[in-house]
Amino acid sequence: MGFKCYFCDTRDRVGYWSNWCEDCANLRRMLLLYDPKKCCDILKRTLTRDEKQIDFKVSQEIKKIVLNELPTIKEEKVEEDQKINENESDECYEKPTTRERKSKKFK
Repeated sequence: MGFKCYFCDTRDRVGYWSNWCEDCANLRRMLLLYDPKKCCDILKRTLTRDEKQIDFKVSQEIKKIVLNELPTIKEEKVEEDQKINENESDECYEKPTTRERKSKKFK
């Protein structure tokens, strides 16, 4: 459309007579439904972090990185099985032996 949202000034407005984009209009509705002070408190608690929370989050992310670099037991077993399968060829495959079928005899 070419008309930018009055709030975020980045996205196009929903319509010609509208002042906000879809996301900003939803934010405005939430602010009208609930107390703006309560909304601001919730946003501050969820979106902003203090130094202790930042340090904890960084340590958690480092743990994830370290654990992802170390292969798990299942991954190691799969890699070993793949190596074994690469060494084997179809020529040495032996059909498994099974019991013979019992024939049904009618009396």
